[in-house]
Amino acid sequence: MTHPRVQLTLEVRPIPIAGFVRLTNLRLTNLARLLILFARITSARNFMRNNIMQNKTPNSTSHSALPSQTPQTSETSRRGFLNAAGLIGAGVLLLGTRARAQSSNTAGRFVTVEGNRIWIEERGRGIPIVMSAGGQNRVETLRPLSEKLSAKYRVITWDRANMGRSDLVLKGARDIDIWTDQQAGIMTQLNARPAYLIGASSGGRTSYIMALRYPDYCRGLLTYLTTGGGTIGESLAKQYYFDYADLAEKSGMAAVAQRPFWAERIKLNPANEEKLLSMDPKEFARVMRRYGTGMRSNDPMIGITADELRQIKANGTPVAITQGCPEAPQHRRDRSELYAQLTGGTLIPTPEHYCAEATTGATFDKQILHPEVPESGPFRAYEMLSDIPGVIDNFITQTEARYKMLGLGPDATSFTPKKVGNAGPAY
Repeated sequence: MTHPRVQLTLEVRPIPIAGFVRLTNLRLTNLARLLILFARITSARNFMRNNIMQNKTPNSTSHSALPSQTPQTSETSRRGFLNAAGLIGAGVLLLGTRARAQSSNTAGRFVTVEGNRIWIEERGRGIPIVMSAGGQNRVETLRPLSEKLSAKYRVITWDRANMGRSDLVLKGARDIDIWTDQQAGIMTQLNARPAYLIGASSGGRTSYIMALRYPDYCRGLLTYLTTGGGTIGESLAKQYYFDYADLAEKSGMAAVAQRPFWAERIKLNPANEEKLLSMDPKEFARVMRRYGTGMRSNDPMIGITADELRQIKANGTPVAITQGCPEAPQHRRDRSELYAQLTGGTLIPTPEHYCAEATTGATFDKQILHPEVPESGPFRAYEMLSDIPGVIDNFITQTEARYKMLGLGPDATSFTPKKVGNAGPAY
């Protein structure tokens, strides 16, 4: 397998941005308090000194010639210093408050893989987790989940090619192959391999194809609301790709660029406009149809065959999947059970309220404005399920305990022993 070429771009960072912001806030707050305390001490000292000077006898030649304005001048200076220090302290506190308020937004930046810019957000410290958004959602939809998990883990989220702020990459046989190559490049560049790969819906699809194609990058794999069965593959292919292929052939690339999905790609990343408009409509249509053809409902899960799922099991990759919902045709219960069987993974029983949230409050049927990330605009909010942070944490905790029991270190990606010559089993 040919690994992607990776261009390193100014990413030597001793601690993640989120951790730096928290550390900086602490230092800024303490600095502000020290400034204010120093101003008060200085003020008290000057006040006492002025009182002593005023109480000295008139015979004292050392101070009798002092101007009568001295106490007033000292008081003016004291007030000026106090006001200045107070303003500085208040400004530092305000800066710290603003830094805390903007911590979600300051976590993001571009990295470059294979000449294309990819938008990532990184929070927290510890065992790395790489999460991919579901549907055609942007990275913002993962922010509440990543912020919760970042209290314990290093969490990396990203906009896949042709999503969010990332560059358009319109080539190749399958979208999923481009995404997994990009994810491998990101993880290499950020020194975040192996990591736990996690996602819902198409984010889960990205994660399990990543585990298949790059098994040494995957310390554990967890998916929820995983998509497969019925005619969902063909329905999504039409929505994501075939309709745009038809539009390009009929009305040209300018018409494609005006559609809301593509217009947002241009708004968030203006460089995408030239890439899209300069593309030959027929070539664009061919790419869209290739991508759509790869989304087959007769596979156990979209984009992966039964034999490929068995290969993940053979690799010894730790796998878990949340049980699907009986009333959710996109994320069927029977397909989640088949997936667990073929991968040898753990089938996590449906959490309480999970299915109700998946079909009402957090929904893939309609777009809603989520109160935790209003800046992102309406989106399909199924990543927001309230039980998922605990499910993820429990999976990682149990997996790490098993690695430790087997005597395996942080670079291990398999529970299955492998033969290394005549040296016996290795992992």
